[in-house]
Amino acid sequence: MAKIVMVEQDTCTACELCYDRIPEVFKDIGDGIADVVKYDIENDEGNWMIVPEDLADEVDEVADECPSGSIIVEEE
Repeated sequence: MAKIVMVEQDTCTACELCYDRIPEVFKDIGDGIADVVKYDIENDEGNWMIVPEDLADEVDEVADECPSGSIIVEEE
């Protein structure tokens, strides 16, 4: 089953961890605030990206290490 990821920008602390580690998935949208690099799914919950299978473990690690808990990973 594929994983999807999003960033809650309202709580992002601009620590730069995610886009420094995985620029294929995360980007800086200004002032250090993170977002996913593309929107595969857009809904009321937010803008989600389907995580490339080869990066799934690293995305889980970065989500666990995010100091603000702003990276949300779910099974699609």
